[in-house]
Amino acid sequence: MYWADEFADQIIKSGKYKPYWVDDMKTPSGRVHIGSVRAVVSHELIFRALRDRGQEVTFSYVLDDHDPMDSLPAYLDEKKYRQHLGKPLYKIPSPEKGYKSYGHRWGQEYIEAFNVLGVHPKIIWGSQLYLSGKMNEMVKICLDKTDKIREIYRNLYGHAKPKNWHPFSVECEKCGKLSTTVVTAWDGEKVTYECRTDAVDWTEGCGHKGRISPLNGNGKLPWKIEWACKWKVIGVTIEGAGKDHMTEGGSHDVAKLICKNVINYPVPFAFSHEFFLVGGRKMSSSKGLGSSAKEVAEIIPSYLIRFMIARVRYNRAIDFDPGGMTIPDLFDGYDEAATAYWEKKDEKLARIYELSQVEGKPPTKHFLPRFRDVAQFMQDPRIDIWKKFEEIKGGLLAEGKTFSEVNVLKEREKYASIWLRNYAPEDYQLQMTEKLPAEVAGLSNEQKEFLNKTIDLIKTEKSPDELQLKLFRLAKELKLDSRNAFSSIYTAFIGKKHGPRAAWFLLRYPKKQVIERLKKAIGMKGKK
Repeated sequence: MYWADEFADQIIKSGKYKPYWVDDMKTPSGRVHIGSVRAVVSHELIFRALRDRGQEVTFSYVLDDHDPMDSLPAYLDEKKYRQHLGKPLYKIPSPEKGYKSYGHRWGQEYIEAFNVLGVHPKIIWGSQLYLSGKMNEMVKICLDKTDKIREIYRNLYGHAKPKNWHPFSVECEKCGKLSTTVVTAWDGEKVTYECRTDAVDWTEGCGHKGRISPLNGNGKLPWKIEWACKWKVIGVTIEGAGKDHMTEGGSHDVAKLICKNVINYPVPFAFSHEFFLVGGRKMSSSKGLGSSAKEVAEIIPSYLIRFMIARVRYNRAIDFDPGGMTIPDLFDGYDEAATAYWEKKDEKLARIYELSQVEGKPPTKHFLPRFRDVAQFMQDPRIDIWKKFEEIKGGLLAEGKTFSEVNVLKEREKYASIWLRNYAPEDYQLQMTEKLPAEVAGLSNEQKEFLNKTIDLIKTEKSPDELQLKLFRLAKELKLDSRNAFSSIYTAFIGKKHGPRAAWFLLRYPKKQVIERLKKAIGMKGKK
């Protein structure tokens, strides 16, 4: 059984966690990285599994724009934004026009990224939970029970918080920073606080001291405590988190104890999902590390992103590197899952295909042109790709109102072009560039002489085997290392030092076109 279905059955059979409310949360501190997409899709898979069992279930996503900015992404103007470090994201100006705030700018990107994948949670803005007064009761309870919270920290971590420590940060009335304030007293109505210059090592407070009500958005609870409080305010009954939050003594352990000992709320059904790595590195929204979800959506279709996530069990890491044969292998895996669904061969694989669909039910059985074949055929000027795939299918490509095999091929041509241009292995990139590559400027005189004499070989040769042999002999005759000789051909035609077998590549194109390129590469003007 598929893991999300296992969870759904476990949740239902337990008799707990009603009403079913699945939730995920994230601070919109920068670009949406693919790691965040794994988290929301994992939660949405559980939501779908419960819904598929006829259960009433709500799915929400909290954009914590009330959190402070604690670092500067590499793509921000540091001079402009350094002054805003420590301030809540919803009060920091957007780097682009058309958005209410910095948090709103990136929060909207989260929403857009999710919607492209067919993920449509109810969006809850963290700032509004506080500003609307919905968090007021939780703030009061936590301040009233500060001693119990201090005890939780002492039991978990083996050391006590200072006697004047309180679980709240005020937004400084003078400088507007959250990260630099320390609450030193609570009298049941107002908190006394200091905005300290040395509270954190990445920004400075202004030194202001004041007394203010902690309600209606004037500050916020610490994350580990706030997490549990938001569960109660929203009504969350199902929420997982990355393994960094779920380790022993981590954020979730604190939140569980807050539920039990402070706010009297049942701990939601929890699970620990693994990281999504790009080239072996964990994602970071604020630091700009890794591939953004928007960038990934530009190189593979949305359903393939869902498939990439859905096919891996929630507690196993995903390491996505678009280079090499990763993308063709993903398409092959998706096609295999489609076949399993249509032919009812493998229940788990069929379910993965079903859950990979962006919207609605999977399409009826249809012809799927293999991605790597598309990439290969579209580079050969002698091949009519449409006729080739109709030959492989054994009939015309269907083009109906509800579904079109023609559109499937067009889509795969689109993504194959992107893959060939940016990610395919050098020996798979067979396509001659439209313009003379700038790299020809680095060719030596000896390499240019080799290209010049290659022109004569091209004019008369028809056999790739014979041409390949003559190219080797020519390099030897010119006392040019064969690697340097052949790299000059690749440089002239594809802008790289390595490539496919040279003779076969050269004879794929019209001789006139090849000769024109060789002449341009050595600085000669071709005949008009």
